[in-house]
Amino acid sequence: MSDDDSRLLRRYAEEKSEEAFAALVRRHLDLVYAVALRQVGGDAHLAQDVAQTVFTALARKARELAARPVLGGWLYRTTQFTAIDVVRAESRRRARETEASTMHDSAIYSDGAIDWDKFRPTLDHVIGELSDDDRDAVVLRFFEGKSFADVGARLRLSENTARMRVERALNKLHGLLARRGVTSTTAALAVALASQPSVAVPLGLAGAVTGAALGGAGAAGSFWTFMLTSKLFIGSLAGATALAVGTAVYQTQQVRLRDAALASVTAEQQAVVAKLHDLETRMAAATKRAQVIDEDNAKLLKVVEGLKSARVAQTAEGTGPITQDVVDARYKHAQELARNGDAAGALKEFLWCFDDGMPRLAYYTGVRRSFLLSQLVKLADTDASAMAALRERRDAAEKRLLASKSDYDAAADFSSINHYLKEDAQSLRIFDQLAPDDQRRRSLGLNVYDLLVDAGRYQDAAATRSFGEMSAQFERSIEERSLPASITDPSRIHSISKAQREYAVTAAVTNIEVLAGSGDLAHAQTLTARLIAFDGSERTRMLLQQHLARAGYPELLANPPKT
Repeated sequence: MSDDDSRLLRRYAEEKSEEAFAALVRRHLDLVYAVALRQVGGDAHLAQDVAQTVFTALARKARELAARPVLGGWLYRTTQFTAIDVVRAESRRRARETEASTMHDSAIYSDGAIDWDKFRPTLDHVIGELSDDDRDAVVLRFFEGKSFADVGARLRLSENTARMRVERALNKLHGLLARRGVTSTTAALAVALASQPSVAVPLGLAGAVTGAALGGAGAAGSFWTFMLTSKLFIGSLAGATALAVGTAVYQTQQVRLRDAALASVTAEQQAVVAKLHDLETRMAAATKRAQVIDEDNAKLLKVVEGLKSARVAQTAEGTGPITQDVVDARYKHAQELARNGDAAGALKEFLWCFDDGMPRLAYYTGVRRSFLLSQLVKLADTDASAMAALRERRDAAEKRLLASKSDYDAAADFSSINHYLKEDAQSLRIFDQLAPDDQRRRSLGLNVYDLLVDAGRYQDAAATRSFGEMSAQFERSIEERSLPASITDPSRIHSISKAQREYAVTAAVTNIEVLAGSGDLAHAQTLTARLIAFDGSERTRMLLQQHLARAGYPELLANPPKT
């Protein structure tokens, strides 16, 4: 959540500041009303009711929500739940599901393109099925229009990690839509999310929602309760007048009663107008103060960016320390240069990150040998010198590998660059040149382990990893790890646990294939028994059978160990 949202929620929770709450309503009403309108089938009155209920819940939970990183994600999900309650879940949901199942053909044009406007209620539904982290990323990126840098700042992630978070969420949405018969590319899905249709919020709704929410939370109960009861009174009066068509005497009595009631309501409405005017005046003052704060923040950001740029410049000249902030800034700068078509400038910055910046910090080991290399390969499509630079560093890593028996980073650099150049054969060539007892052969073998397995070179793969190491790897992968205290969402905990379990199974069946293929059947059976004891599901057994068949021993599971 932005500092402004957190600050406003704390002000309301601690001071009961109506100005702070009104600012929150103005900031997020467009999102809540648009989602509500889609979920209730375009019924504007129901959408307004949903919006009032959502902001009433926000007022009641202001204190606990002040600690959330992204308020928009909570509002999005709460709006969905509230809309379901308003339209009475079961009958309306079945109707929407029936519509979604028949919508597919009518929502696809003759050229195969999808009419996303017809799918937006379904799209809202599947967004609601995402975890809190993924939904927050989608809302920030596509509904609030934030850059990846801003998404990362709000979620306390680096820009690149934020980009991956958004891409992961898009892939999950793609899968959820596919289950409903909606087939599209993730790129088209991203475009559909980014091009949300504008929804005009009814005039005066912000004030009504603010008042209803504050009234529901106990901040201004008597005033807003009066507004609601006045509406009911006027409605019942109109009904009584309609029923009065009968005798002239009864009609006269009703006219007198109506005139008296209208006079009373008119006086009360004048009081309401005066209070609304006062509220609008205070809201205008709050808006002006917020503008001043925004201007001060903008000035402060310029100062910070200037200091950061100066530090980057010092590092480029060799006069400043290399820190994570500096590396992040130069990596981000390189990506911006690449997007703007400055291939030469981007290459210079990327190579600095690869050669000087990232090797100094262990934090970037994985990024350097994956995402950074993929950026350089992509850059090579428009700048041949990028490909030459990659090959130059690959050749240098090869020389380092052959010159030293203890430079383990050289083996990792050499095999990683070859992988992104699609020249894995070069890694296997050097592997075959090294003697079986050469420690460098084992070091390089660990980096090309999967290549050796895919090629059926089980003896070579087994030589790089002993059974004891395989066993230790399996035990480490299945042991329960305590998660950070910040991770409390049950769905996210389940997702992490599932990913750890899948990794343990995948690594184990690969090692069993190597053991069986190299003739070490006793150890293959031992590790098989431990794997089945850990996960004896049908999926694991089928995966294990496939790997054993590749190794030439499908009968090893003819009578599998019992769990």
